Amino acid sequence: MRNCLFLLLFMPAFLSAQVVNTEKLRSTNEDGWLAEAGLDFGLTRNKAGQTLSLGSRLRLEYDTDKSRWMVLGAYNLTQFRNVEDPGSVPRNFANNAFGHLRYNYLANDWLTWEAFTQFQYDQIQQIDARVLTGTGPRVKLLRTDSSQLFFGLLYMYEHEASTDVFEVPEERSVNVYLYDHRLSTYLSGGFQVTETFNINHVTYFQPNLADFGDFRISSETSLTFKISEKLAFRTYFQLMYDERPPIPVPNTMYSLSNGLEIAL
Repeated sequence: MRNCLFLLLFMPAFLSAQVVNTEKLRSTNEDGWLAEAGLDFGLTRNKAGQTLSLGSRLRLEYDTDKSRWMVLGAYNLTQFRNVEDPGSVPRNFANNAFGHLRYNYLANDWLTWEAFTQFQYDQIQQIDARVLTGTGPRVKLLRTDSSQLFFGLLYMYEHEASTDVFEVPEERSVNVYLYDHRLSTYLSGGFQVTETFNINHVTYFQPNLADFGDFRISSETSLTFKISEKLAFRTYFQLMYDERPPIPVPNTMYSLSNGLEIAL
């Protein structure tokens, strides 16, 4: 597996995912174990105040001839504190985590059966806990030397606990609970357009089975331009839309980043 170092040219504001994209985390390793972990720490202090950032991530896979087990996890915290005011309360710009367990069974060359469960929380989005469990088929629509395309159609049960905070006429909070049955469909593809340019894309569409007007869409696109044998330029765009968020948060969120990728 290629080791990469990402040098970000423009660091976008953190965008917490309503739909966790596990497609980009699938590997092509041979049978056996794969383990990856990372830990990030940052501390900045200047006239504006003190910023603390923490991050951790974990990925475990075990592959056999027909089966694949995958465990994913991540935690992110970005916190700002006004050090000039001893009584100030630290403000979180990001505080979220998720854990994901997935099992794939390769039925034949074009059909894979998937089952997964996931837990996540996001303080900024006011999601106290979101638990997902689902299963369904993943179909290979296309695979050539330069292209691949997959379609997934999964049933998903979702339980979510959120906290809606009101400040007027008086400060108070209301707990909101959802118990939904959804479809989790996705279209995932990778295309080597030329020797120096490739596209990777995935779109998730998750409607409520009881009311298709209640749906979420998440789309991610990565464009990679190869500059040399060891250097490439990458553009990454993420768009998320929730037609009926359980509490008042923006329906549409997006993120755009650009960077250099160096193969070591």
